[in-house]
Amino acid sequence: MVAKYQREITITDRFAGLAVKDYLKQIFLPKHLRGNLRQARGLQVNGQQVSTAHVLRTGDHLTLTFREEVFLDHQGPYPANMAVSLTIVYENEDLMVVNKPAGMKMHPHSPTETDTLLNYVNGYFQKNPQKSAGQLAQAFMVHRLDRATSGLVIVAKNPIVVPILNRLIKEKIIKRTYLARVTGRFDQKTGTFDQKIGDHPSDDRLRWLNPAGQNATTHYQVLEEESERDESLVRLELETGRMHQLRVHLAGNGHPINGDDLYHGKAGKRLALHSTALSLILPFTGDRVLLEERDRLI
Repeated sequence: MVAKYQREITITDRFAGLAVKDYLKQIFLPKHLRGNLRQARGLQVNGQQVSTAHVLRTGDHLTLTFREEVFLDHQGPYPANMAVSLTIVYENEDLMVVNKPAGMKMHPHSPTETDTLLNYVNGYFQKNPQKSAGQLAQAFMVHRLDRATSGLVIVAKNPIVVPILNRLIKEKIIKRTYLARVTGRFDQKTGTFDQKIGDHPSDDRLRWLNPAGQNATTHYQVLEEESERDESLVRLELETGRMHQLRVHLAGNGHPINGDDLYHGKAGKRLALHSTALSLILPFTGDRVLLEERDRLI
């Protein structure tokens, strides 16, 4: 029997009056998945098969059914590891937000690696079995934090929501905020770094400011200054997600992050960079959830 992913949504006033096809566009379901639902007759409202032209009403139960082979190129599965208990900040049927410790990798690069965040999330599911979109929940990566960075990160529980969440991040509808403790004091207490970032010419571990690189935009706000230690605490918001973007923008503008041994930061126990807040839009409902987790070391 072919496995299926199935997600049922109760339609609220927000989406009432929309045709199914317009609802699916508004929730950022990718075109290829919308086409699969249409071709495989995977749409039902209140238990009755419908076309994408069907108009939704408040209280309708819309069911989306996907055959598993649509997701054959998805990630994982990642071997479960129950050795570490994670701090879960938020969880629903589709996703969870985890407070990642500094020093923990996001995902394995080889089958022998089992000490990453996604391995530990699957360990959590092994201890706490649950269904997501009609199948046993598994860990799927949505966005990354550097190994040295701590803080809030989204992990999907089924492959349907991965492209939805990716699009919400790309369109800046999901907003991510960071805290960093850095060297020096700023002339302007609020501002924007928008220098382009490219590959480093001699070290493939690094990135640097390069006019021929990719567009990158970081907004900053100074929260605290410590003149004796010549340090500042800054709040940072990303508009783009380039590799090492915050580290490169800060270091390239004379304010390397404490503990950043790659970009000449002041010596410290760890990288003083923390993903402190998420303004999260939930797939399928459009509800907004505000999450914040402060780190003592920052």
